[in-house]
Amino acid sequence: MAFFASAIFGAVTLIAAIVPAINIPGRPGTETPLFPAVPGYVLPWAGGEIHAVSQGEETTFTHNGLAAYAFDFDLSYTTVVASRSGKVILAYAGSNSGGCSRFYSSSTNYVAIDHGDGTVGLYLHLAYDSVSVNIGDLVAQGQPIAISGETGVTCSDDGRDPGPHLHFQVEQFDADHYLTQSLPIAFDDIPEKGGVPVEGRSYVSGNFGRGKPQKIKLTPYRVSREFNPKAVPLNADLIPKEPVAAPTSTPTDTPTATETPRPLAESLITPIPTDTRVPSETPTQTPTTEATAIPAPPTAPPPPPATNTPVPPTDTAVVPPTQTLTPTPAATATPTPTDTPVTGP
Repeated sequence: MAFFASAIFGAVTLIAAIVPAINIPGRPGTETPLFPAVPGYVLPWAGGEIHAVSQGEETTFTHNGLAAYAFDFDLSYTTVVASRSGKVILAYAGSNSGGCSRFYSSSTNYVAIDHGDGTVGLYLHLAYDSVSVNIGDLVAQGQPIAISGETGVTCSDDGRDPGPHLHFQVEQFDADHYLTQSLPIAFDDIPEKGGVPVEGRSYVSGNFGRGKPQKIKLTPYRVSREFNPKAVPLNADLIPKEPVAAPTSTPTDTPTATETPRPLAESLITPIPTDTRVPSETPTQTPTTEATAIPAPPTAPPPPPATNTPVPPTDTAVVPPTQTLTPTPAATATPTPTDTPVTGP
């Protein structure tokens, strides 16, 4: 009897050891992430960790225009986790360069996660070769996706030295461009200020992920915030130079979602470039006309000098004194002897 009981116990233990390895639908922590994603954003680093906001919304430094509603968190080569579930639509991790100049805006490593409701979570400045998700993957909230770094336009608070951090923003969906117009959001694990991170403050993340007990009270913020960016950059050299344009086919279907914010962003962050482009096209045509007219005058002057130069040598050579004196005496001597013998007889 004891042998039979121990056999049953051993069988149950074996089954219990095998079952967790099987992906059973509905089992906590094993279900496929929902898409469209469940509403709600939490801070994009591991639950329980504390990090500060190094740059908040609407600043004259770099968070204006397209990035008006972005946040910089002081994650220095730290694991970045998904703030909200969704599908990876864009990802890049091949850059190993960065600095405090617009020159590096095309050197940013990033992950863009589509939430399925017209919004995308964008994670910027990721470390080289650190992205752990692929395009098309369904990602769960709290799932590690990359390591923060300092690729792309990364500056310290003094605007001089590169600094590793995580730039996070929720933006309008655009399958062709990783950087589009940011939108105002709130985080469920920030209990104050309506869930909006404040620059200089530190926060404890409540992003523990699936299958783990929630140790921080979450306050759902489901009321949309007003979209009204106003900040204008003080340093035009830090304005992202790409990619801002939307596909030509998209504006026809959804003019409000894609096309409207772009002119707004351009009016805020690129007043100088707009003026520069207009004159650049006008002078391009003017020099072409002048260049054609300038070669004509040089062609006309060469003939006159060439004509005048040969004329003087010709006149001078025709009247040499040597040839004129020689024939004159010969003609005078010949007629004189001919007349004298004829008159003699």
